[in-house]
Amino acid sequence: MNQVKLSSRDVAFMAVFAALSAVVCKFIPGIPIIGVPEASIKFDAALAPIYGLVIGPYLGFLAALFGGLIVAGSFFSVLTSFCTAFSALVAGLLVRENCSFRGYTVRGWVLAALVLGLLILGWYGTWVGQQAPLYPVLHLFGLFIILTFRGRIATYFKGDKGKIVNEEKWVVKPYYVMPGILAVFSAYIISKPYWLDLGWTGFLPYLSLPLYFLGGIAIIYGIFGGGEGRRKIAFAVGLSSYCGIIADHMLGNIIFISVINILIPLEVIQEYFLEPLGLPGIPSLFMYMIPISAAERFLITAIATIFGVCLILALYRGGLLSQDRRRRYK
Repeated sequence: MNQVKLSSRDVAFMAVFAALSAVVCKFIPGIPIIGVPEASIKFDAALAPIYGLVIGPYLGFLAALFGGLIVAGSFFSVLTSFCTAFSALVAGLLVRENCSFRGYTVRGWVLAALVLGLLILGWYGTWVGQQAPLYPVLHLFGLFIILTFRGRIATYFKGDKGKIVNEEKWVVKPYYVMPGILAVFSAYIISKPYWLDLGWTGFLPYLSLPLYFLGGIAIIYGIFGGGEGRRKIAFAVGLSSYCGIIADHMLGNIIFISVINILIPLEVIQEYFLEPLGLPGIPSLFMYMIPISAAERFLITAIATIFGVCLILALYRGGLLSQDRRRRYK
């Protein structure tokens, strides 16, 4: 692996980010995980990609991992701490032009695609994945993004931050933001599973996916659409965050499936979820949850993008990030 020179600032960033994850996990309620009592999807999932963007894929991985381990209250929580770590890793790799290992140089986007691709293959290696082959639609979309944009994500992220911060005006466009919010709200309403029971309206939950996507783009463009440079940064942060977040999601799915009847009794899932919903098995439960999972991932991506762009520009304005420091992580 390329030799990264750690400075006191790097160590400070890693410590602050790890502590931030621990605080968020400890004090901010998350989204309950089906079948796992007292476990939830914490909102540090929205912070983890930012760690990779700011301090690089390797230090970001460690910061997210340490933050999760600090507050892990069960063995299941210890395992899922690696989910946010992989999120930081994938996002960080996407905004790095090159990564070196023992004299060999590999494009960052290639490594990111490899990590996400292996996770998707891991899904199909499970018994649930073999019975629900269409479930990874969100994750395949992330892989499609990586293979389509490749090094351009790093190029957009690498723009002249000083010029962007000092010269471009921040212009919020409400005529994009308000329709975007309306689209996201509408997508949330039609994503509810009860539409499936109303006959001809059964197709509505599946429309929530593109509606979330379009609404998110409108909101982010309305907030960061003041100049070309800022749009490119928002574009890079949004795409890399999404790919990191769905890598987190897929690893969490694989961990969940792997611990059924070990840490999670199958009887609990059947009694509280499968039978009330009238579902025949766990593969059907995963397919049933696609609209809900999409809503969660797009919401987390939007939070990560807005917070990430604001933080990165603020750090450059304060002189806490520099072009020279960024180049050390190529």
